Amino acid sequence: MASLWRVRVTRVSDDTVELTLSAIHPDAGEPSASAAFAMRLLADTDPERLDREAGPGAYWDPVALAAYADRVIAKVSLTARHRLPFDEGAARRGIEAELGARGLDPADATAWQTAFMEAWGAFWQDPDRVPSAVLDIRLTDRSWLVGTSLGREWDTAAYG
Repeated sequence: MASLWRVRVTRVSDDTVELTLSAIHPDAGEPSASAAFAMRLLADTDPERLDREAGPGAYWDPVALAAYADRVIAKVSLTARHRLPFDEGAARRGIEAELGARGLDPADATAWQTAFMEAWGAFWQDPDRVPSAVLDIRLTDRSWLVGTSLGREWDTAAYG
């Protein structure tokens, strides 16, 4: 499965972690304030632990994951929503306008498609242009924060 979000640890305290999420794929959809989504994000840092404690394949099993997440996570809040919901059509039209302003002609299909794909890829690497949000996760099981350090980043296929 393709990665959907880039995750960055922006604050860590005794029992809380703040994660900033930036979409890296148009299929990312909306981030969720569910304990299951938060657990998937945390489990990305130690997937074997999730399998040991919640059962093999729990990451993808909504019932097993929800039951485990409810024991481990006390509260999740979603804030600082930016460019959500995402309007993919508007983003594509914006890129097309940029290409036109550069003098590219859509009638030259090969050059247009090549330039569009390059610009589309660059779009998803620019945190100022993509959908983003902040997720605050308070844990009942603080051991899930071991090894979580400020500035740590990873890509995830987590969904809500």
